[in-house]
Amino acid sequence: MKLVETACTYDCPDACGLLVEVDGQAIKIRGNPNHPITCGFVCQRIHRHPKRLVDPERITTPLVRKDNKWVEIDWASALDLAAEKLQAAIDQHGPASVVHVSSGGSLGVKKQLVGHFFKSLGEVTTLHGGVCGDTGEAAQRADFGETAGHDYTDLQNSRAIVLWGKNSASNSVHLIPFVKASRDRGVPVVLIEVLKTQTANFADRFISVAPSGDGFLALAVLRYLHDQSKLDPAAITRCENFAAFEQLLSGPDMRVEDLAGRAEVALADVEYLAELYTTARPVATHLGWGMQRRCSGGKNIRCIDALAVLTSNVGIKGGGVTFTSWRRRGLDVSGLAHATGRTIDMPTFGKDLAGLTDPRAQFVYISCANPVAQFADSKKTAAALNQAGFVVLADAFLTDSADCADLFLPVSLMLEEDFDAVGSFNHHYVARVRKACEPPEGVREDVWIVNELNRRLGRPTDPVLTDPQKAFDKMIAPWFEGSQNNYLRNPCQAEVPFSDKFSTASGKMKL
Repeated sequence: MKLVETACTYDCPDACGLLVEVDGQAIKIRGNPNHPITCGFVCQRIHRHPKRLVDPERITTPLVRKDNKWVEIDWASALDLAAEKLQAAIDQHGPASVVHVSSGGSLGVKKQLVGHFFKSLGEVTTLHGGVCGDTGEAAQRADFGETAGHDYTDLQNSRAIVLWGKNSASNSVHLIPFVKASRDRGVPVVLIEVLKTQTANFADRFISVAPSGDGFLALAVLRYLHDQSKLDPAAITRCENFAAFEQLLSGPDMRVEDLAGRAEVALADVEYLAELYTTARPVATHLGWGMQRRCSGGKNIRCIDALAVLTSNVGIKGGGVTFTSWRRRGLDVSGLAHATGRTIDMPTFGKDLAGLTDPRAQFVYISCANPVAQFADSKKTAAALNQAGFVVLADAFLTDSADCADLFLPVSLMLEEDFDAVGSFNHHYVARVRKACEPPEGVREDVWIVNELNRRLGRPTDPVLTDPQKAFDKMIAPWFEGSQNNYLRNPCQAEVPFSDKFSTASGKMKL
């Protein structure tokens, strides 16, 4: 039996440490108890992953569409066809007619090398924004200059915890033990949610808020504190635009009762939060990824940011407004090509792809993504792909997006790739990813595929693609700094974000 220490690259905040037991064809995954955050517990998706590797519906041979049916094709012919269509698009319509679509099918660092290939072709069309947390990240960049969260371990310094729209029991399961440990020592835990989820079992107080009412609740608390002269004067000096914000807050349509009514929250809950944020410092506010998807989602988060800052709960241990911890922070990407062409907004992908002109999309390459299922307006997305020239899909299964593809290239999955690394978008630990088993015969890695395309295009040898291990080692050097440890805290993540100043031009938070 072989035992491999690795980590999960699924689209999830936890980036769990894994131990993979391989005994012949039998594979068993369990959590690695030595991981400082995930501590040996993994979800059911990961327990089921070995079955996914050998799923009879998995594709292991390239497929080409002929007469609206899939026909098997060998790799040489498949790559020749893809290169021919790619070259034709560039020659006849320019690099902008090439569209690379990528998403969170794997959070492994090495997948960026695929994007490097397409960006190295010139002004190709890439995606902008996202359909998950990007609105919240944009809101915090507007407020703080960047988005930066506190590690789970910092909850040991908190005197109160607010899980604002965060159903941790469902989507951040490894946060729960840290919350429970704090609660066991007497720290109050508050859950603010539209529905009473399982996470309420770990909370001392549940506050029900109207859908998209989170910003009104935060403003109600701020107006209450303003009327009581309880906003921290020292915190005000850390902010831009306070006079204008105060004028807004003091408006006749911003009375506490009216704001609480719009949030559908009782006045007693407003008063409770006001007391908590001013007397229980430090208060740790952890935001979920649901509220920013609704109307005024970015404004909701900006209002909560303002509440935390103006009560002096940002820039201190045990505090902060944690929406995400940038999972790629510190990576050295200086050796990779950068986007220079036009972009398509991911939330309006179908409409924008169909609307491209001068030139229209002639070649679309999809990796680590299933846009028809992931992006908004599936019908419009599918229609746009069906009209977008030649579409190549690199995946392991015939997804909804495969119905719109002309060529299917079967790729390897987690546990089957030689090396990688992953960071978390919620805690501060990074992990090495190692190969545990061989992929099925006929399956190839994403980076191998684009290197073959590069060669068939007759372009100069690209060292990033021909020696991905070297390029990868350079990328992750700031993370591991020569350490051979499998899991360690990302040294590029600040222990206490914004303790000195914010990352804005003025160094102050922009209300």
